[in-house]
Formats: sequence, C-alpha cells, structure tokens
Amino acid sequence: MSRYEFPIPYGWFEVAMAEDLQPGGLKELHIFDEHLMLWRGEDGEYRLQDNFCPHLGANIGADGRVVGNKIECPFHHWRFDGDGQVALIPYAPEAKTRACLRTYPVQVWYGIVMAWYHPNGAAPEYELPIIDALEKPGISGPLRHYHEADTCLQEMTENAVDYAHFVSIHGHPAAAKLSEVVYDEHKMTVLTEQEFPSSKGPVPGSLNVYSWGMGCSIVQYNTLVQITMMNVTTPLTPERTRKQFLVYYDNPEQDPKIDRIAAAFYKEVNRQMEQDIPIWNKKVYRSRPALTAGEGPITVFRAWAKRFYAETDKKAA
Repeated sequence: MSRYEFPIPYGWFEVAMAEDLQPGGLKELHIFDEHLMLWRGEDGEYRLQDNFCPHLGANIGADGRVVGNKIECPFHHWRFDGDGQVALIPYAPEAKTRACLRTYPVQVWYGIVMAWYHPNGAAPEYELPIIDALEKPGISGPLRHYHEADTCLQEMTENAVDYAHFVSIHGHPAAAKLSEVVYDEHKMTVLTEQEFPSSKGPVPGSLNVYSWGMGCSIVQYNTLVQITMMNVTTPLTPERTRKQFLVYYDNPEQDPKIDRIAAAFYKEVNRQMEQDIPIWNKKVYRSRPALTAGEGPITVFRAWAKRFYAETDKKAA
C-alpha cells in the first residue's frame, strides 16, 4: 500500500547544475516519474525532453548524440529539434510525421537548471524570482550538497512549518516564534524568530522562508552571519524526493572567521537534514493529523499545497 496519497505536483524543479553539462553534452534523467534526457546544443541552450524515441523506442539519452542544435536517435538516426519536432528522417527526407519528443520549459536560475513540470503539459504559471541577496557584491558560496529520501515532495516541504521538530529532533533551544505567514497564490512566506544552537550556547536570530511552489525556496538566516540558502527540491517519483542545499553568505571583506562560521552552519543544516531522512523514509502521511495548539500552520500549508496538483491528477484533495 502506498504511504502517500499524492501524485507529482506541478512547478519549477531542479534537474541539474548548469556546470554539469557542457555544449554537446547529453545525460539521462529519471525525474517526475519519467525517463527524460537533458542535452545542450552548440548554442549553449539546455533542452529537457522525453528519453525514448517516438519512432521505435530507442534510448536516445543513453546512446544518442547531439549534432549542432539537434539530438539524434542512435537507432535510425532520426533527428529532433530543441522543441521536439522531427527535423530529419535520413532515409525518408520528404516524409511527414506528427511524432515528436515532449519538451519541457527550462531556465537557468543562479547556476541551476530548472524545468517546469505539469502533468498535462500546461505552460508555466509563474516565473522564477530575482533573489536580491544574491545580486549584491560580497557574497560567498555556494556550499552545496544533495540529499534523497523515500518521501513525497509535500512531506519534505511541510518541514518548513513544523516548528516543533526543530526542538525534538534537531536540538534547538526552544520552538520558533511565528512572526508572519502569508500565502499568495504560488508564493509562501514564513517569518520566524528563533534561538539557534552554537558552540557557545543559544544564539538569537530569525529564519525566514520564501517559497515559489513546492520546488524552490530561499531560506534567510540572520544570526552570527547573514546566510541565504537556496533550497531546490525535485520529485523523482511520487515517493522519492531529492533536495539540494546551496548556501551563500555575506563576507565582503573575506574574513576567515565568517568563512568558518558559514562552514559550521552548512555542516549543521546538512546534519539536521540527515536526522530527518530516517523518519521520512518510514513514516506515513496522516490526512487528519492530531495537531496541538500552535501547529495550525501545518493545516494552512496543506491547504496551500493542494493548488499544485492538477485537477485531472488530484488524489488527495
């Protein structure tokens, strides 16, 4: 029996780092519960498309090749444009066909290749934002790390409003104090005041989360240093999710002390993530949880999250 009731939601999701694929590069991906391929033409543009040829099903991502700004099937050498249309059938150049490769909208966002997924193929409903904190000079980073867990995307995203677990699991000195939570269509803003653990005891500060859908968020920590963490999450299957942390921090003077504090912070957020994963791997989703006073943000979050399941695929609404 499935532990979760959710299909894969729609939104912008990380598929690769831009630096991982050079022009002419090609790689297979298994994300969104689909077999896809990411390739890059000579023009430098990234394309995300179905992996298997619509002709006779050859695995293009594994054995095909990039030719200029086209992708070539290894079987009968059909070539496809970046929009998925057939560009050439070498043994029947005059042939007409409606065959094509499904192609996903792609955008490079601060060095991350992001793709728009919608189960019905609908166009993007919102844009990825400009992050002011990453536009100013004196930013160091990123320090980055991947995690994977046997859980659905919504469960992992819900972590941001489950304040109690920061005490019970991660050893924070006290529960966070919610300053403000705002849901505005595809955006979620959660502002909190917290005490953070440190080698010298509790440190007061704030933790603010700004999310655009369930696939990307910015977490700003204001404590001993100013931290901006990009948090990008990808549904691999309905019950397997990947998350990447990218930690940036203000250090315009290149102060070694700030580097050490940021490195300790980076180690700590990854430690906390590793504490969460064994629980996610084994828990089930409670659609009617027995919440206590102060846990209301979980209910509000779940109501907001429903908007990201397409009508034709909703199972948990």
